[in-house]
Amino acid sequence: MNLNTKEVIYKMLTENTGIHMCDSGGEDGRNWQRNQKKSFKDFNNEPEITKDDDLIYKSLFHHLSNSVEYLPDLTNQLNKWIKKDKYDAFKNPDGRSNSWHDVEDFILEYVYPEQDKVNCTYTYNFDNCLSQDIQFLSCGDMYENNIIALSIHNGADARGGLTDYKFFKIDPDMFYIMDSEYYQDSEVA
Repeated sequence: MNLNTKEVIYKMLTENTGIHMCDSGGEDGRNWQRNQKKSFKDFNNEPEITKDDDLIYKSLFHHLSNSVEYLPDLTNQLNKWIKKDKYDAFKNPDGRSNSWHDVEDFILEYVYPEQDKVNCTYTYNFDNCLSQDIQFLSCGDMYENNIIALSIHNGADARGGLTDYKFFKIDPDMFYIMDSEYYQDSEVA
């Protein structure tokens, strides 16, 4: 794990995803608003596992720090692709953005061209113990295709407030462990 990956995770956790109608977080209820009050050192020093009553929470910062490696070249390629021919309606008739469908097109064209389908997983849709939800795009077999596009939910409501996607290489054995049962016997703060 290089420090650059941790820095990128910190920047994603503190990324301002805006205030809009579908994200009723109020003055201080969005994840990005709370996270911006914490320093990199705060995230790095927080306990990996905490217990509140009978619920177990795993720090998203630690979960990602221990299971992903940032891929800056691929992320930069995505961002250049999004901006390419931005104002040319003939070369780029629909425009592009850092949204699920456009990133999905990029993955099928440049990351996994041999695949015909991208899987979109949003942890909001299943039980997990992560301190914040994430959305990620992946293809095929998790051990053969271990590159994902990751977005962190920084809003209040599940319908909005997702960060821009960035590419990471995952350790599948670590990344996909999100079930609180796995951490039942762990030391907790």
